[in-house]
Amino acid sequence: MEPQQQVAQKSFDFSSEYSSNLPSLLKALNISIAVTSYQADRLFFLRTDGVKINTHFKYFPRPMGVCADAGRLTLGTLTQVLDFRHSEVVLNNIKNGQMDSEAKLSRKIKEDRQHIGELFRTRKEKEIQAFKQADALYLPRAALSTGMINIHDIAWGNEGLWVVNSTFSCLSTLSPDYSFVARWKPPFISELVPEDRCHLNGMALKDGYPKYVTTFNQCDNLDSWVDRPLGEGTLIDVDTDEILLKDLIMPHSPRYYRERVYLCDSGTGRVLEYDPATKTTQTLITLPGFPRGMNFIGNLMFVGLSKVRKSDIGATVPIAEALEESQCGVWVIDLDSQGIVGNIVFSGDVSQIYDIAVVRDAVTPDLAANNMVSIRHLFDYTEELA
Repeated sequence: MEPQQQVAQKSFDFSSEYSSNLPSLLKALNISIAVTSYQADRLFFLRTDGVKINTHFKYFPRPMGVCADAGRLTLGTLTQVLDFRHSEVVLNNIKNGQMDSEAKLSRKIKEDRQHIGELFRTRKEKEIQAFKQADALYLPRAALSTGMINIHDIAWGNEGLWVVNSTFSCLSTLSPDYSFVARWKPPFISELVPEDRCHLNGMALKDGYPKYVTTFNQCDNLDSWVDRPLGEGTLIDVDTDEILLKDLIMPHSPRYYRERVYLCDSGTGRVLEYDPATKTTQTLITLPGFPRGMNFIGNLMFVGLSKVRKSDIGATVPIAEALEESQCGVWVIDLDSQGIVGNIVFSGDVSQIYDIAVVRDAVTPDLAANNMVSIRHLFDYTEELA
């Protein structure tokens, strides 16, 4: 058995409580929410039938940045970036029963080893039945190996996929010829070395190109952010190298939306709104945990929240002092009223959230991972025969 499969089958403790309006809200918007938890080694979907929330888990090693739409889902993991595409053809074939029998499959692609054949068929049947409940099915299409560059935020732009390469303190694009292609680094970083010098972590695109990033400080030495005081975090303009905001505490997840930059001042529990035109900042809301991960639809903001953990940083995080108990989950914020619309709170083995993505036009998506047995018989192809 693959090591990945062994990990995936370990017992997993999880429960959640959510506001009564959350299922109907997701259903009305025709969306689901993809969430990554590096601490739990899980990507999961918040799915709904309009009455209840179903939390659907997939194992990946240290999933971090995620971006998604109705046709594509891209995920940064421990040493790879994985790209998945929705296949309406394959999903329809599954729903029509074409995967219920192996009678028309070549014997060469069937599992004929007697000692695992029955287990294989049982697992495959279970996976296929689960896929039948989906309204979108993502299949693995590509994977690029990056090494442990500590991928944080990722986003598709005009020149392909951009990733925050925290290990080398730079923004990168990807190529099959290299681990990464360094495209930008903060002005205070003198060289590209695997030292995570300033903990560059967040990235916001504008008009298809990186425009804003967050760092924990402006230092240029190995793991500088581990031992330095808090309150040195920055928001930087990628085009001009200007430090737009400083004195932030562990900032994450900048996003450009409706001519504003929203970001998490995670160490204080605040979500901030920065106006590039006036260069003014206001607190949008303060949440009961460590905010990280953000996405939007219409006037709604979805924010991930993590429990305050014993940090790699020696200093005490302010939000830890302000709260008797912090929470982990996803909060829905109305940008107009700045109020909480709804939320879901996680408990058990999920305590840290890194990123969230709104999956549009799908309320019950599913994903076929490479460690699933059914993947060997899911064929999505086109014809270009002469």
